[in-house]
Amino acid sequence: MSPGPTSQARHPLHRRWTRSCALALALCLTASWAGAQADPQAMARPDPEGVPTPVHVGLFIIDLASLDDPSQTFFVDMVINLRWKDPRLAFEPTSESGSIRILPLSRVWNPRLLLTNQRRTTLMNPHEVRVQADGSVSYRQHVVATLASALDLREFPFDRQTLWIHLASPYGPDEVALVSAPELTGRLPRFSVAGWKVELGEAKVDSIEIISGQRVAARVGLSIVAERLTGYYVWKVLVPMGLIVIMAWSVFWLDLSQLGPRIGIATASIFTLIAFQLSLSRVLPPIPYLTQADEFVIGSSALIFMALGETILTSNLHIHARSELAILIDRNSRWIYPVLFIGMCVLTLGL
Repeated sequence: MSPGPTSQARHPLHRRWTRSCALALALCLTASWAGAQADPQAMARPDPEGVPTPVHVGLFIIDLASLDDPSQTFFVDMVINLRWKDPRLAFEPTSESGSIRILPLSRVWNPRLLLTNQRRTTLMNPHEVRVQADGSVSYRQHVVATLASALDLREFPFDRQTLWIHLASPYGPDEVALVSAPELTGRLPRFSVAGWKVELGEAKVDSIEIISGQRVAARVGLSIVAERLTGYYVWKVLVPMGLIVIMAWSVFWLDLSQLGPRIGIATASIFTLIAFQLSLSRVLPPIPYLTQADEFVIGSSALIFMALGETILTSNLHIHARSELAILIDRNSRWIYPVLFIGMCVLTLGL
């Protein structure tokens, strides 16, 4: 599975998340743009009006430390790499000054990129740029951030998530041309996040409206594709649930005269399954749709209640001297029940 923005946009939870991110982005970028316009010391773009300034953007992911399902956020340690050219900063290299100059970021024009889906951010490097003799400017910023990402959990625990890191500029696409730079993008071989297999995904350049009908911001994004490792959930959740269903199956093998043990096993299976449902609810956010794990739990619940109903029915038949019919129902249930369980597993988990 490879969930994308198109499929997620139909979910109410995703729409609320999108609106909140858009509002935060509008406030941040509008303030940044307004500040640039109001500051008389702010430098103009190096290119003339009508010619967008190319800005090459790359992200080097040092670590993906965590991915939290309930809050739908992930914690990432990364380096933002920017590169553009400003001929006004060109200089003649000398043996004394060398071919590289280091200047404060505040003294040069820059695209003012912001992380639009940030929740908490810490900047690690000083705000300075490296300028080459021909006016090429390089900016590197080490960032540790908690970012928001709407998750599609329909196939949980066999899901695959696409996490986006979005950077936007208060300048419009007609002023700044953001370019994804593969040579500035990369990752360390191993991440510390547990329970996920992580790879870098695609990069995408687009624009986003920050003031309705008035301002459009240039935006670039890099995706991280995270595939959930299902071993934990299979052995800690799905297998125990299967054993509970099998425990309920055992009532069909007990003698009809043992009404107490038959009812006790069936009801104990129901209570145990409810406890598993409560533990599973702590893992996921309050989403308005069913995951594969939810469907499996519902199917298991239906089978256990069926076993309870069959137990009550056959016991009642036995009490009213219809033991032969009760025994026939028990014997048929012994093979119908596991067939239904296997079919339910195939339908809900795709096994």
